[in-house]
Amino acid sequence: MSTRRRPAPAPPVQPAVPVRLLDWHDGRHFAWPERCVLCRKTTPLRSHDGEAVHKTCAELWNARNPGETRFVSDPPKSGKSKDHA
Repeated sequence: MSTRRRPAPAPPVQPAVPVRLLDWHDGRHFAWPERCVLCRKTTPLRSHDGEAVHKTCAELWNARNPGETRFVSDPPKSGKSKDHA
């Protein structure tokens, strides 16, 4: 009996520019799971416009579409930071 091997999946295409990480700490970025608008897998995350999207998908989209502002970071918190690290 012979077994067929599936071909290895192709690695994701890397963007030409560095990926800038998004800061999505605000609780408004979470809701009921829906399909990501970019990869179609389920995610509880939401963009500032309410689109269901994984943070990594949004970061890669931003890197592939420089100059567009579809996905943005949270504004910096005012006042002193409570982070000690």
